[in-house]
Amino acid sequence: MIAFCSITTGLCIAEGVLGIILLPDERLSFSAFLIPPAFGLLTVLTGLVMESRRELSAKQTLLRMFIQLLLIEGEVFGVNFLLGNHFTPVQAGIVAIEIAGIFVFVYFVMWLNGRYVAGEFNRRLAALQGKESNH
Repeated sequence: MIAFCSITTGLCIAEGVLGIILLPDERLSFSAFLIPPAFGLLTVLTGLVMESRRELSAKQTLLRMFIQLLLIEGEVFGVNFLLGNHFTPVQAGIVAIEIAGIFVFVYFVMWLNGRYVAGEFNRRLAALQGKESNH
């Protein structure tokens, strides 16, 4: 859920900023307010590739993350295409790098947080086990 919220929020903000910079003459109508919830739903659906009934190896997890990134890239470009926003190759490259950067950053921060939580859990467990062995 954290990854979904962070990626979707980051992509919407970055899309708006890049849109202002790359396509300054484009203006959105009130229907633009419907895009973030629809985009959020599509982003949630891309997260389904990470679901598994069994523990995934590191290689399998990275492959699934790459597939999820490709799905998000396709989603962003698809939504833009449907809205009539057409990018030059340079603009498309900038947008693709922006999407990948947000994706990698979010998962990196989540990895750091998971590592911290696991370390904290292990420290507390070791302290608890130390107290129990003294009794």
